Amino acid sequence: METFISTAKQLLAGIRGLWQEMSLNRKVLTVGLLTLALCIVGVAWVSFTRPDYEPLYTQLSDKDAGAIVAKLEEAGTPYRLEDNGGTILVPTQVKYNTRLKLAEQNLPQGESGFELFRTSTNFGETQTDKRVKYLEALQGELARTIQRLDKVKAAKVNLALPEQSLFSDQEEPAKASVVINTEPGHSLSPQEVQAVTNLVANSVERLKAENVVIVDQYGTLLSDTLPSSSLAASTQLQMQMALKKEYEKEKQTAIQSMLDKTLGVDNSVVRVNAEINFNDREERTEIYSHDPGGPFVRSEEVIKESGNSPLTAAAPGTDTNVPQYTEVDTSAGSFDKSQTSRNYEIDKTETVTRYAPGEVKYDYLTISVLVNNAATQNLKLGSTEADRINTIRNIVATASGLRENRANENVSLEENISVAFIDFQPLPVPESANPNPVEALMKKSWMPWALAGLALLACLAVFVSMRGKSPLSEVETGLPISGFEAVVDDELSLEKLIDKNMTPSERENQKIKEEIDKLVESNPENAAQVIKSWLLEG
Repeated sequence: METFISTAKQLLAGIRGLWQEMSLNRKVLTVGLLTLALCIVGVAWVSFTRPDYEPLYTQLSDKDAGAIVAKLEEAGTPYRLEDNGGTILVPTQVKYNTRLKLAEQNLPQGESGFELFRTSTNFGETQTDKRVKYLEALQGELARTIQRLDKVKAAKVNLALPEQSLFSDQEEPAKASVVINTEPGHSLSPQEVQAVTNLVANSVERLKAENVVIVDQYGTLLSDTLPSSSLAASTQLQMQMALKKEYEKEKQTAIQSMLDKTLGVDNSVVRVNAEINFNDREERTEIYSHDPGGPFVRSEEVIKESGNSPLTAAAPGTDTNVPQYTEVDTSAGSFDKSQTSRNYEIDKTETVTRYAPGEVKYDYLTISVLVNNAATQNLKLGSTEADRINTIRNIVATASGLRENRANENVSLEENISVAFIDFQPLPVPESANPNPVEALMKKSWMPWALAGLALLACLAVFVSMRGKSPLSEVETGLPISGFEAVVDDELSLEKLIDKNMTPSERENQKIKEEIDKLVESNPENAAQVIKSWLLEG
């Protein structure tokens, strides 16, 4: 220990002696280089040790943000606040651990739900207090449920539940209003709005769907009062438009890929417009014909009856019962009876044709193609412009499935496919963003090492400046000293620094004073005689 103390004292004494032997210029340069080295080391240290912060929670309410900040300060976890306190950032390495600890303490809570009833009932709590607590819990549960949707960032539900009346005609209906904050770049579709409406209506007693109002964060009314049939028709129309766009995109991609391989990328533009028949229809055809070989008996029925007639009783009346009148012949007789029913079959052909929705009307399928003139100069597409147009038109027709002279279609390639050769304009060069160059440079991964290298060079320069002159001085070598060594050896005096701030008259007086000082030092006797003569002259 004593050896270390003595060594340290010797080192300090050596530094003190070296500092006293240094000129003012060397002292200023040394202090400046040491300060620069310390600054570089400090910046490098901050860059190495500064933790990266990531959002712990975003879109927090004031209540949740205050509770989370209190827990972070209690645990000693560093944090930052952004978005007016709505976003809390913590170091990356403790992000998930902090979330787990906060989740154990039921943070963030968000909207209060039915956990309000888990606490013991306060003494003196009235029925009205319980009703208000139930309403608040129900609103919180609905808001939590709506927030589980992918497109919903936050939701707020307000319920108006009037008390039940003894008379049904005086009872007011229940109403609800929902404010939804969607994720950036997303919006709720009509089906999703209808789903939220049904969710709220079926979760609240005596609440009808038409009494639910849904508004987004921009104040747009999302809940429509259209009947369900109109909504279904609108949904079907959207599906049909989506299928139409998907078909057009598929055809456009097929044609564009072929032209890109032929003409090069960005040398052609393709647009496709199609009409699709979404009508669900069925055709039934029946054709009857006769067999030329003769009639074909499908079925035949023959009925034959024969026998003797029984004795016939006398009919009532005087003609048959009075003897003097003519008597009726009541003798027995025989009979034969036959009946034939014959059905003939004729030839019948029945055809049922069902047309599935989504049939493409090739008669109305149109394709527009623009080709860059510069891309076709070295290609063998044809000697004339008409030949080149015909070549590209055939390529497009093959890729799209168009062809002429097809049954039940009236397709003309010249009318359905339009090809034009034009000069494409060069794309404008996008303006690059101009971020702060200092921030961009400090974010480089190699920047801390560069700062460390600069600090090392600064320390080396300090060491060189404290060593004094080089052994090969100007006297020994006969050459003038230049560069950094010349700047170090250039004596810097306080008089020169003061002289720079003098006026011309003050500088002249200072020069005279310096001459007098030199005269006094070199020849004191002559200086005394001069002073005597000045005194005699007044």
